[in-house]
Order: sequence, then structure tokens, then C-alpha cells
Amino acid sequence: MKSTTLLLLAGISLSVVLSSCDKEDVLPLTQPKPAPGTTPGSGGNTTPPGTTPTPGSGSTPPPTTTPPPTNQTPPPPTNQTPPPVTASSLLAQFGTKVLKYDAQGRLIDVSYSDLTHLGYAIVYEGDKPVRLNYKTGGWLIYTYEGDKVTEAVSYYGENLVNYRYRFEYNGDKLVKTTEMSYARYDEGRLGITTYSYDANGNLAELVVRWSTSNKAEDLGRPSVIKWGNYDSNPNPMPYAESTLYLPGIKLFNNNPGYRDPGSGKELYSYIYHDSGMPQQRYTKLEAYPHVQPFTDRYTYK
Repeated sequence: MKSTTLLLLAGISLSVVLSSCDKEDVLPLTQPKPAPGTTPGSGGNTTPPGTTPTPGSGSTPPPTTTPPPTNQTPPPPTNQTPPPVTASSLLAQFGTKVLKYDAQGRLIDVSYSDLTHLGYAIVYEGDKPVRLNYKTGGWLIYTYEGDKVTEAVSYYGENLVNYRYRFEYNGDKLVKTTEMSYARYDEGRLGITTYSYDANGNLAELVVRWSTSNKAEDLGRPSVIKWGNYDSNPNPMPYAESTLYLPGIKLFNNNPGYRDPGSGKELYSYIYHDSGMPQQRYTKLEAYPHVQPFTDRYTYK
């Protein structure tokens, strides 16, 4: 009788041990063990004392965000395609030079992205520019005869003249600028610039001579700059790209293929839009043919 009882007790103990091992094997590997004093529930969740489990919640946590309504209007695209560039498009930037216009398409501001202290704002009376306000603090006043500027005076303070300019024309072309500089000379220092053009009205040569005084007989040797190899495409610069803004006057109707200041040519080549307006300009120095070209980009509005 004792032998039978011992065998029965041994069989019960072995059954309990095997059952315990089987239960551990079916639990997930990441399943946390219940804290002491808690009762494991289905799926291994623990229900705090005094609370009622949410029916059907199981072990999946509730969503933390609410999905947007299905009838919400989608936001507009952030990268809209700019309008195509046409022959009437306004030049907004060339290289580091930035141009701004008013609602009538009139040029009102010239600045530089790399030299923020330079540039000027243009003041109008009616349709005529009458004044430049320089970002350095000075200003310039225009004088007209008819629709052409014949004189301009720049000031660096009240009644303090910095430069005085006189302009001469042949038809709609600027042919001569007479400049008197008072920057370092109380009596003024004379400078004369003459302009000549090719058959298409593009600037071909600019000759500058400066005097050691305010007298023409003291003019020194000339400095000559030449342009050539123009394309037949429109030049988008809206004014005479020279020493100052001269309204209504363009020195370049087309785009030059080179500029020669006398010390070696700057060679220009272009990529164009379908309209013929330049999109990029590449500049190489003739004296350094193996140096990578410098790129200037045109943007329009």
C-alpha cells in the first residue's frame, strides 16, 4: 500500500513540473512578467485594483492622434512652376544685382545680395525718375530737358556736392558724359567719357579720360574698354549699365560676346530661354583658358 501511494505522489509531482514548463514556453519572448501582487490576465495585461478593463481593448493601445476629416481642402503646393519667361518679362536678378519694380513695372530699387550697403532707391514724380536715394546715405538729383536727363548732381550731405554730371546725346544714344568729381578736390577734377556704337545700337567702345585738375587741357591718357561679338537676342537689363542709373537709356540692346578692358578679354557665352531671353551667362578669361568659367544667372518676374 505504501509503495502504491509513493508512486502516485511521484506521478502527480512530475505532471505539475511539466505543466509549468509548457506554460512558460507559450508566452511571448517580450512579454513582461507581472509585478508582485498582481494577477496575470489574458495576453499578459495587468488590471490595477479598483478599475474595470475596457471591453475589447486587448493589448493594443488606443490611437494617440485623431485622423483629419476627409472633406478637408488640401494645402496648395509649395513648389509652384514659375511663369514662362517671355520677351516682356522683367529682369529680377542678374548675378548678385537685384532689381525691384512697382505695380506699374517701373524700376524702383537696385541692390546687391553680396554687398548689401550698396545700391539705391528711385523716386518718381509722375513717370519721371527725379531722385536716387543711395543706401550709403547720399542722394542724386536729375535735371531734364524734354524727356532726357541732361544733368545729375550727387550729394553726400546738405549742399555738399560729391559729383556733377552732364550728358550729351545723338538721337536716343548717349555719346558723352562730362563728370566733375569733388571727392578729393575742392575745385573739382574733370573726367570725360565718350561712347560709340555698332550698327545695331550696341556699345562698341567706351573711352575715359581724367584730368589732374578741373581743366580739359590737363586730361591724361585714355582708358579704353571694348565690347563685341553680340548675339541677336534681347538684353534684359532695363537701363544703361554704367556708373549710374540713367533713365530711358540702354547701352546694350543685345548680349555681348566679350568685354576687353585692355588687360585681356572676358569671353561670354549664354544659355537662353525659349523666348530668347538669356538664362545663364558664362564668363571665361582669355588669358586663363583652363580655369573653369564663372556663372551668372538671370531670374525674371
